[in-house]
Amino acid sequence: MQDLESLGMEKGLLYETIITTQNKNGVPNAAPIGVICKDKNEIVLNLFEGTHTLENIKTNSKFVVNLLKDPLVFVGCTTGDLSSDYFKKHDNEFYIKNTDAFFTASVTRIKEIVKEDNISKSKMTLIKANVNKIVIKKEGVEPLNRAIFAIIESLVYSTRIKMVNENTAKEYLERIHEMSRIVNRVGSLDHKKAMHDILKYIENE
Repeated sequence: MQDLESLGMEKGLLYETIITTQNKNGVPNAAPIGVICKDKNEIVLNLFEGTHTLENIKTNSKFVVNLLKDPLVFVGCTTGDLSSDYFKKHDNEFYIKNTDAFFTASVTRIKEIVKEDNISKSKMTLIKANVNKIVIKKEGVEPLNRAIFAIIESLVYSTRIKMVNENTAKEYLERIHEMSRIVNRVGSLDHKKAMHDILKYIENE
């Protein structure tokens, strides 16, 4: 039986996905949601209160996770509602037509939590779910993890620091440190080592 490892998802990492759900009237909804790979067959979501995704998951206790890289889909479902043309049905569940792969998930636990940072407190809902059926639509599925993009951005800035004035160099360094925070939050050990090497390279320049 296929599991999350067959999709290239590693335990403990957070991946940027599109989650599709449907309301009580059967109308589909799509939203960009970070999915944490808890184990080979279990995932975790942290959802903000008041979203259609959370409402639909609470109603149906199931959802679909789409793995894709189409920027228009990510932007479209963030800034508005995707048209019905974007959706297709599989076993009575909606997925995104041009997704690279998708899997269905069923909720095992719902818990209300409060997340606090330096700025504010946010009410959130933790969703634990088991992976049911995995469908691979295209070869070479690569789930999106923000760490690799943060590393690439940091490399670009690191190669330009010596070419710009002092103020711009300071701005680039601040951006690299922000990228480092992202990597430490969502990246693997290899991602973190790569980021450490970039920071070390900059210090030695």
